[in-house]
Amino acid sequence: MKRFSELGIKSDEDKTIFNVPLISITDIVNCEIEVLDFTSGIKTEYGEGRYIIKIRYKNEESKFFTNSTNIKEMLDKVQKQDFPFLTTIVTQKYSGSKKSFYFT
Repeated sequence: MKRFSELGIKSDEDKTIFNVPLISITDIVNCEIEVLDFTSGIKTEYGEGRYIIKIRYKNEESKFFTNSTNIKEMLDKVQKQDFPFLTTIVTQKYSGSKKSFYFT
């Protein structure tokens, strides 16, 4: 009889969640990061359609969730062969205390 591990079936959760520590996007604003990978369409307690982004910062891999329309649109335009890439996340304030995040 075969073992389940021999069937070669992997959990989709392993692909989307990335087995690295979670950080806040605010911890890396104005800092250069290396974007390693991302997964779109993640549902969190805050809603659907979030992206989870795997990065390297200060020589350590981590991840953060975002619902930033700007970052999501930018990531969708990056070709898979262009990963990893270096960028800096910046913010732009608008409408009082609201802010948007961007890659530079």
